[in-house]
Amino acid sequence: MIISHFFRPPSHGNPMIPSQHPRYLRVLSPLLVLASALFALAACSNEEPAADGTLLVSVRPLALIGAEIAGEDMQIRELIRNGDPHHYAPSVSDRAALEQAALVVWLGPKMETVLARQLAQVPAERQLGLLQQGDFEMAGATADDPHLWLRPRNAAIIGAQMAERLAELRPQQADTYRQRARDFSREMANLQKVLDRALWAYRDVPIVVTHDAYGHFFGGAGVATTALSGTGGHNHHGARTLLDLGDLGDGCLFGEAPANDRDRRLAENLGLGYVALDPLGRALPEGARYRELIEALLADARQCLAQVPDRPITPPDNGKEAPAGAAEE
Repeated sequence: MIISHFFRPPSHGNPMIPSQHPRYLRVLSPLLVLASALFALAACSNEEPAADGTLLVSVRPLALIGAEIAGEDMQIRELIRNGDPHHYAPSVSDRAALEQAALVVWLGPKMETVLARQLAQVPAERQLGLLQQGDFEMAGATADDPHLWLRPRNAAIIGAQMAERLAELRPQQADTYRQRARDFSREMANLQKVLDRALWAYRDVPIVVTHDAYGHFFGGAGVATTALSGTGGHNHHGARTLLDLGDLGDGCLFGEAPANDRDRRLAENLGLGYVALDPLGRALPEGARYRELIEALLADARQCLAQVPDRPITPPDNGKEAPAGAAEE
């Protein structure tokens, strides 16, 4: 009614018609601006937020792999810098980042349980759930354990999947992403050989871990682990567990950083050495590469394994040959 009043056809000859009076024109201009803004806001409210140029990942190891593929072409941000990924809940700023990222890379509901609900609002073409892709090597690990990045061969697969999705989002750089993925895959093949050779000599050493995740790290070399917790990281250190383990002899218990008295006492009760590992790479410096994560894990594991008395290397039951150079390790 107000706007129609101001747009009433002018009546020539009467200078005091409201639509022609300067006072009414001063009122009309702000109203038109406000109406235009309201119309624009209503139109935009039904559109998806524009994607920025960020590669958003759930945990740091995925950021390390992502940097190998995206290079300096994209900003890489990790959501869960502190805390347990299994129980992480996104903040308001995290939710905004999820909506605006060019691509969100995460493991899946088995790993980032709470995050799954928020990602249900993100378009499928702008997210990559790695556990849904399959094709990962799981030998020596629990079949559904989500900590895939702890094995270099799986890191290569993750890199290839990231490259393909980024190629779809940025076709003009597709060849670059795919070439980086191939280079990274070759590097990971060599790194896996180094890791397997280093761990092979400890195939008969009793290794107890406080988290199922470490099966990915040790399993590639055929080193068996006994886990005190499932994939959710809930430790079971009760008397029955200790009784079931029995007399293990010389071996190691690997916990999760930071080191704590509970795991240290458990190791003492079992007669094992103890070292806390850092599977999320939180202690790595800024700018670190993925291979440094694996090298740090191996160096920390050797702090305990090197204290175990030498044992003769027995042939594996499955006929698998020792990696080249294993006898010299």
